[in-house]
Amino acid sequence: MNLCLAKRPTMRSCLPILLAATLAPLLPLPAPAAEVCTPSESTVSETRCLMEALEAVDRELEKALVRVASEAGQVPSETFQTLWRDNLTGFYQTSADPKEQAKAFRAERRKVCAYAKSVSFQGTGYGIVTSRCELALTRTLLEQLRR
Repeated sequence: MNLCLAKRPTMRSCLPILLAATLAPLLPLPAPAAEVCTPSESTVSETRCLMEALEAVDRELEKALVRVASEAGQVPSETFQTLWRDNLTGFYQTSADPKEQAKAFRAERRKVCAYAKSVSFQGTGYGIVTSRCELALTRTLLEQLRR
């Protein structure tokens, strides 16, 4: 019997269900990574494929961040420039430098995906699941930068 459906559920008994419901949207959908690397390959081949796909999407991200920085640099308003830089350096503790932004994003992306994997109650495939998550997050950011 599910303890959360009992008449007097405790927070501790509901925690796994609450975590799963909260983190489910963070977990990557299999479709984007499946476009690049099929799960039917060997673990070594799939891992190699995912690492190559991640490197390629990271190169694309760096180019997109350079484009965004270039566009930001062309905005004629000094107020915008100051707000943009202050937001990046203050709130996000990164830099207006696209290479530094990409580096910071990769570090945070790895943490988020490792955390999502840790709480997903799955015991195998850490590297593959994490890499697929990283690929999905980077593609999501690229979609936002293309708008």
